[in-house]
Amino acid sequence: RTHPLYQATVQADDMYHCPYEGQANCGHKATKLKCNYDKYVDSHLKPFRCKNTGCIHVEFSSTACLLRHEREAHGMHGHGSKPHLCAYPDCERAIPGNGFPRRYNLYDHMKRVHDYTSPMPPTEAASPQS
Repeated sequence: RTHPLYQATVQADDMYHCPYEGQANCGHKATKLKCNYDKYVDSHLKPFRCKNTGCIHVEFSSTACLLRHEREAHGMHGHGSKPHLCAYPDCERAIPGNGFPRRYNLYDHMKRVHDYTSPMPPTEAASPQS
């Protein structure tokens, strides 16, 4: 974090204010914590960049978002592709390799396609028969 915006100090109210405060694309509130301020700046500067040659100007606000992109777009980090499978056995999304990269995407699919009404489970989707 070498950009000058990361060198900010508290203002007269003893708070850190996002440098983009008041602009349409910024909803950040003043904070007492420098680490929160740094995240505000990250969200605007998007300092984490994909190094894959096929990704031009693909930028992220956190390493977590970059890692998710690398995992989902490039199959990196050994998590396999689309591990979240539909619980309905006759669904094409129940076949390994045809699942979803994120648990929430699976849950959304089950609600929309199969009228699944149970709350999203904390881990893998429960069987629709349960």
